[in-house]
Amino acid sequence: MRTLLPLLVLGTLLILAGEWQSRNRTAPQAPEAGRRVELRETEPDGDWDLLVLGRPSGAAPLRRPEPPAPGQKEVRREPPQPAPLPAPSDTRYVVRPNDALGLICQTHYDVRPLSSVIKAVADYNDLDSVDSIQSGDVLLLPDPAVLFQDR
Repeated sequence: MRTLLPLLVLGTLLILAGEWQSRNRTAPQAPEAGRRVELRETEPDGDWDLLVLGRPSGAAPLRRPEPPAPGQKEVRREPPQPAPLPAPSDTRYVVRPNDALGLICQTHYDVRPLSSVIKAVADYNDLDSVDSIQSGDVLLLPDPAVLFQDR
């Protein structure tokens, strides 16, 4: 008896919930106060259906593809490919007094280990050693992708 009563209450609640949902599904919903709802009947045109919610954006409408004429094959066009990005140019750095190649690389690059960056920048600028820079020299600091092409 203890289990029968909760099952009856649960069954009754399920039946009432189903009735409530079926009434809400079939009843037309009234528009919100102050909001205009416009319904237009249109003929379906192939696979395209149009649904507009909210305010118009002002953007130009999308063009629908025209169906091929009878007897013609449908031609599929590939979307245009974006133009390749230009290769990043080198940053020119003028060496100031008391500058060291390690400090320059540390401020310009966020690549670790720093010793490999220093060596790569020295090789890129054809320096004899990492200590051979002087005040007034111009260093070319390339993009890390250019500097480490093998990685």
